[in-house]
Amino acid sequence: MYLSRVRFTRQGIRKQCRRGVIADLFREHQMIWSLFDNTPDQERDFLYRREDKPGEPPFYYLLSARRPLAGNESLIVETKPFAPQLRGGDRLQFQLRVNAVVTRKADDHSKRRIRRDIIEAAIDEYRKNDPSGESWPPPAVIHHEAVTKWLDRQGEKHGFQPGGCLVSNHQFHKVRKPGDANERQFTSLDIQGSLVVIEQKAFLTMLQQGLGRSKAFGCGLMLVRRI
Repeated sequence: MYLSRVRFTRQGIRKQCRRGVIADLFREHQMIWSLFDNTPDQERDFLYRREDKPGEPPFYYLLSARRPLAGNESLIVETKPFAPQLRGGDRLQFQLRVNAVVTRKADDHSKRRIRRDIIEAAIDEYRKNDPSGESWPPPAVIHHEAVTKWLDRQGEKHGFQPGGCLVSNHQFHKVRKPGDANERQFTSLDIQGSLVVIEQKAFLTMLQQGLGRSKAFGCGLMLVRRI
C-alpha cells in the first residue's frame, strides 16, 4: 500500500478550474484515476479524501494498492509506503469522511431493501415517536447519537473500539456521468475522534478497504495517527 499527498501546480489549479474539475465530483474522480497506469478492466484499488483550506487550492490524501504516477504539469504527487505497525491496545486519533447508511426493509411489504443516511434514519425514529418534534433534542445531539451508534457497529466488525468523536459537515452530493441521464445522490459526514485498536488484522484491512459507501467519490478513507 502507498499513501500519497496530491497537490495542484499553479498552472494545474487554473487549468482544472477552467475545466470545472474542482466543482464536479465525477471529473474529480476521473482525475484521481488518471494517476495510475490502468488497464481497461482495472478495478478501483484506492481511497482518497479531498482537503479544503480557506484561501488555498484543495489537495488530496490518496491510499492505494499501486504506486501512483509521479505527477504531471497539473499535479504533484508525493508518495511513501504505507505499512503501519499496529497492535491491540494502540490508541489512535482518526479523521474520516464517510457516506454512512443503514439498510432497512421497504414499507411496501416486499423483500426490497432501501438505504438510508444514518442522520435521516435517526430523525425518522424521532419523528415516529413524536411527530410534532417538540421533544426532539438539538440537531447536533441527533447527529452525535447516530454517528456513535454507527461507529460502535463498525468497530465490532473491524477490530476497534471508538472513543469520543466530533461530527461536522453533513452534506448532500450529486454525481452525474457525462452522457448518462441517471444522477447518483449521496450524503457525507466528517468525523474526528479517538479509538483503540482491538484486533490488528481486521483494523488494517479496514484501513485499506475503507468504511461506508461512495468510496469512489472521496469517502471512506480513515486517516489515523498515534495519540
